[in-house]
Amino acid sequence: MGNRELTLPTLAPRMQELARRLGLAGFWGWWTAQLDPLVPAAPRAALARRRMRPILVFEGDHATLWRPALEQGRAVMKQATTIALTGDMAAIGAAGRAALSPLTPMVYGGSSVAPRVVIAVPAREVLRKTIVLPAAVEENLRQALTYDLDRHTPFKADELYFDAVVSRRDAARGTVEVDLAAVRRNVVDPALKHAAAWGADVAAVIPAASDLTVPSRVNLLPFSMRASRSIWRRWQFWVPFVLVVTLAIAAIVIPLWQKRDFAIQLNTLADQARAQAAVSETLRLELDGKVADYNTALERKYAYPGALQTVDYVSKLLPDDTWLTQLELKNVTKGKEVQREVLVRGETGNAGRLVQLFEDSQHFAQAAPRAPTTKIQPGPGEIFDFGAQLKPRTAPSRAALIVRDPAPDAGAPATTPPPAGAIAPAAPAPSAPVPPPGAGSAAISAPVPAASTPPPAAAGTPAAPTMGAAPLAASPSAAAPKPASGKVPDQPAGRKP
Repeated sequence: MGNRELTLPTLAPRMQELARRLGLAGFWGWWTAQLDPLVPAAPRAALARRRMRPILVFEGDHATLWRPALEQGRAVMKQATTIALTGDMAAIGAAGRAALSPLTPMVYGGSSVAPRVVIAVPAREVLRKTIVLPAAVEENLRQALTYDLDRHTPFKADELYFDAVVSRRDAARGTVEVDLAAVRRNVVDPALKHAAAWGADVAAVIPAASDLTVPSRVNLLPFSMRASRSIWRRWQFWVPFVLVVTLAIAAIVIPLWQKRDFAIQLNTLADQARAQAAVSETLRLELDGKVADYNTALERKYAYPGALQTVDYVSKLLPDDTWLTQLELKNVTKGKEVQREVLVRGETGNAGRLVQLFEDSQHFAQAAPRAPTTKIQPGPGEIFDFGAQLKPRTAPSRAALIVRDPAPDAGAPATTPPPAGAIAPAAPAPSAPVPPPGAGSAAISAPVPAASTPPPAAAGTPAAPTMGAAPLAASPSAAAPKPASGKVPDQPAGRKP
C-alpha cells in the first residue's frame, strides 16, 4: 500500500523528536515503556514487524537481502537471497531486481512503487566515537559537528557521511553525550548505486550489527538523499485525522443536543405547570375573597356580645339599689383596631363599688369614672358616670363546608349530609365556648361546637342556606380557620342575636 513512510515506524521517531523539543523526552520514554506491556503479544509482534524494513547488507563481493518475518510470535529477520556483486553489470542488475521484486508494494490502480530498503555497511568501515558537548549545541548539533569533524576523525568532512544522536543528557552539568558515526563515501556510494539500479528506494544507511532486529538510531544517509518525510499532504494522514476529529465532535455535540432537547421538553412542562398553578392561584384568591366577604358580617357579629347580651351583663352586675338614667354602646377606633365601649350613668348608694364590680367582671375591662361623683341632696344616694370597655368574645370554631353533587346518578346511593355544625376531619378546630342564647345555631360553615344540636327553625324564619359550592369546598381557607386574619366562620341567615 502506497508510501510506507507514513506508517508508525516513521511517526514514532517524529513523536520522539517533538517530545524532545517540547522538553518531554523523559515522559515519552516512560509513557511508551508503560504502554508496551499492555499490548498483547500478537499485535506487538505485528507492530514490530511493521516497523522493520528489508535490509541489504553489503559485505565484500556480495550483498545479502534480509526480510522481516514473524516466527513463533516474534519479529525476526530472515535471509532471503544473496546477490553477487562481481561479473557483468547487467547480470548483477537483473539478479538484484529479481531479488527485490517480491518487495515491490502495490498501490491503488495497479501501479507499483519502488520498495524501500535499508543499506547496512560493515561495522569495521564505520568510525564510532562518543563525545561530550555543551547542551546548547543540541539544537544545531549536525552543523556544529560539520565544522569540527576533522578534529574527531582522520578524514576531511567532504570525504565522509556522518550522523550523530544524543545518547545521554546531564542536566546538572549542562552537557550531552553524543554518539558520532562516520563512514567514508567510497564505501556508501557503490551500495547506493547498486540499490538504485535494482529499483529500490534507500530509506537509511546503518552500520551492520549482529542483531538486525534492533533498530539503529544512526542514519548515515545524507539529508539531501533522504526522501521527504512530510505527511501533511498525504491522504493516509488526513483521512484518519478527519475521522478522529469527526468522532470527537460527534461525541461532544450529540450529548449536548440531546440535553438541549431534554431541556426544551422540561421548559414546556414547566410552562404548562406554571399556567395551571396560575389558574389555581387565581381561583384560590377569588375563593378567599368571597369567603372574606361572606364572613365580614359574621366577624362583626361575633367580635363582641350583642346589645341585648350587653344589657343583660350590666343588669346582672348592678346592685338592687342602683338604677340607670343612661346606657350607651359605641365603637371607638384605635389605630387599626375597633373597640366597643359602654357608657353608664345613673344613681346608686355606693358609686365607688360599681367601678370595682365592672373591673372584676368577665365581660368588661378598664372601667373608670368619666365625671366626679355627685351626692344627692337630700338623701344617701350618689350620681355616677363612668365607662368601660367590652371584652371581645372568643370566636367559635369553624365548621366544614359540605359539597354535594348537583346531579347524582339515579342508581347511586344517596349521600346523607352530616349534621349541621359538624367539623371536617381534615381541619380539626379547638373547642370553643357555646354561643350565648339568642345567637342561633350553626348550619353548614357556621361556627358552633361540634356537640351542639341546632333547634328547629321557627315559623316565618327562613331556613339556613346550604353552602354547596365546589370552589369553597376545595379551598383550605374554607375548611380551617385563619387565626392571623381574625375571620369568623359563616352564620346561618335569618337569625339575629
